[in-house]
Formats: sequence, C-alpha cells, structure tokens
Amino acid sequence: MAEQEGASTLELSLIEDKLSVKTICQLTGINEHTLRAWERRYGVVKPRRLDNGRRIYSIEDLEKLKLIALLIRKGFLIGNIAGHSLRELSSLLNEAAQTPDMGDAASAQNSRAEELALRIEEAISKYELVKINVLLQQAKAEHSIREYIFQVVLPLMSRVGEYVARDEFTIGQEHALSALVKYHLLQLFYLLTHSHAMMGDSKAPKSFAIATSEGNLHEFGVMVAAVLCAYHGYPTCYLGPNLPAGSLAEASEAISANCVIVGLPPVDGYESANRDYMDDLLKRLPKVCDVWVGGIPRGEKIFQSERVRELPSLEELDRLLANIKRV
Repeated sequence: MAEQEGASTLELSLIEDKLSVKTICQLTGINEHTLRAWERRYGVVKPRRLDNGRRIYSIEDLEKLKLIALLIRKGFLIGNIAGHSLRELSSLLNEAAQTPDMGDAASAQNSRAEELALRIEEAISKYELVKINVLLQQAKAEHSIREYIFQVVLPLMSRVGEYVARDEFTIGQEHALSALVKYHLLQLFYLLTHSHAMMGDSKAPKSFAIATSEGNLHEFGVMVAAVLCAYHGYPTCYLGPNLPAGSLAEASEAISANCVIVGLPPVDGYESANRDYMDDLLKRLPKVCDVWVGGIPRGEKIFQSERVRELPSLEELDRLLANIKRV
C-alpha cells in the first residue's frame, strides 16, 4: 500500500510540473542531504517554497540536477559545474561520452534505455497513460538529451509503428504514445531555447525555422530536429505541421533565420507536390536562406537547387549540427 501511494505521489508531482524534493532525489539519485548542501553552498538550483515552507522544483531544475548527477558520476567536481547552464552541462556530458574508456558505461546505459522502452510498451498495451508519462520523464532524468532521443524515443516510436503495421497495437495506442512523446520533446525544446536566450546566443552560425509542408501533419521528425538544433545551441523557431510555403517564408524572414528545415510527405506519390512546394518556398525565401529536407533516402537526389540539402536521417542531422558548431 505504501509503495502504491509513493508511486501515485511521484506521478502526480510530475504531471503538475511541481516536483517535491523526494521526487527530485528519486529521479536524479542525489540524496536530500547532498541536495540541500549544494543549494546552500553553490546555489545549484533555487527551488520555490509553498506557503507551508516545502520546497518545490521545476522541470528545468530537474533537468539541471540530473545532468549534474551524471557528470559527477563521470568524475566532475560539483564546485566546478554548479553554476553552468543546461547547455554547458549538456556539452560537457556529450564530450565526456566521447572518451574511449566509456564502453561499459555506454553498454549499461543502452540496457537501461531498452528496459525503460519495454516498460513503456507494456504500459501502452494497457493504455496506462499516466505511467507512460512517468516513464518518459524518468528516461529523460536518467539519460542525456541525445541519449534520450537516439536510445529511447526514436527506437520506441519505430517499434510501435511496426507493431501497428502487424496489428499488434492499435492506431489509438500509437497516437496516445505519440501525444505524450511530443509533449516531452516540446518541453525539452523550450527548456533549451529558454536557456540559450538567457545566455544571449547571438553569434551562432546558423539560425533555424522548422515546420512540415502544407498538408503534412506528421510532425514527429521535425520536432526531434528542433530539439537537436536547440541542443546544439542554435537559435531555433519551431512552427509546427502543415505550413504553407508563403507562411513558412514569412516567418523565417521575420525571425532572420538563415536556414529552414522542412518535413515533406514521403517521396513516393508526392514527388510533384514536393517539388512544387520547394520551388514556391525557394522563390519566397531570402537568397541567403538555405533549406534542409529530411527523410530523403541516402543516395537519392530529389531537388536540384544548390540551396537544398537533403538529409537521410536525424543521426546525420545531429552530426551536421555538431560539425558546423566546430567550424
């Protein structure tokens, strides 16, 4: 009974975006005594207090503390990283993950990602939406942002799509999961963009406007693309699905974007419509603004304009964003 009450308290606190100290400790592995010491000595986070004096934490506090917890496990000192922003902490974690002696840790992290994904699939089968929400939040707490995307979210959505194709899951179950995953992706996106705005990132080599083309309601891919752009530190405006070329060009010019990422419908059966949309978009965009198009199979060339870059995968987008930043 006590265990059930504890789980219920955790689920409710996550849903309300008002996290108790107990929830923070559960999701980060930081004990309460240590957390209080970090707050007192380093100002690592500044929780709000309720009328009864209890501290409550935001999702942004959680994101920062789980990154710090992961970095400390990799040997960083709290005094050296407590004042870092989410972006800086993410960069440190990403750099630490590239060291050659991380094989065992990476294997364990992959196993944990797979375990969480399987638990989410089981919850989908029973329409346990609150539990899915908690598990997705837990996966975010235990993984870096890139790990969350590439080890949890993308494999999970791909497998569920396959289950629907085999009639093992229903479209309703797929849509329920998709709605929750999009919620968590948007949460990450706005946390990252808020962090960058506070830092005044005005010298980034790229700034992005991101949407799907008119008539294309499948926004999952471009939503992940927006998170990746924000994660890598680029000013990014996510405009959602189903955007006419004129509206996308207008918004891009208004925010001074020098690159547009657009999600088009699958190539088969849409070649003519996709070319018409791209021609219209390129005519309306400033000449200095390029267009990146996702989902084009490797080795195929659909658009002839030198302003259009065709990307076969989100992994390739991630590598491109990282390489541009280093130039």
